[in-house]
Amino acid sequence: MAGKELGVLALLGFGVWLGGAVTFRFGGGLLFGNGPIVLAASAVGVALIVCIVLKSVMTWRRSPPDQAVTVAVAMALPGLFGDVAYTLAFAPITGLSPVTAGPYAALILFGNACLLAYALRLQQRAH
Repeated sequence: MAGKELGVLALLGFGVWLGGAVTFRFGGGLLFGNGPIVLAASAVGVALIVCIVLKSVMTWRRSPPDQAVTVAVAMALPGLFGDVAYTLAFAPITGLSPVTAGPYAALILFGNACLLAYALRLQQRAH
């Protein structure tokens, strides 16, 4: 995959992360303050959304399925780096209790794990 395409994918991934960060900033109280069932539902929702976004971007960019893991990693990396800063300054950024940084991190890790597992499945099915 060409460097320019990787850059486009990284920018798209950053946009997805930024949208999620803004959502968590303004809706974090609902997601993290209403118990484990709401948190679990949010995690499933995030996982579904990132998988749909991956598949949509791959179709739009005409990325072959045998490059699904590369596409997923290129899209996930900017957000993972952003989440380091976001998690370190979680309370000031979100206005939520620092105690909710753990559930936030778990949600992000789950979403990324599902994204990578889905990409691996797409790539293996291509072979």
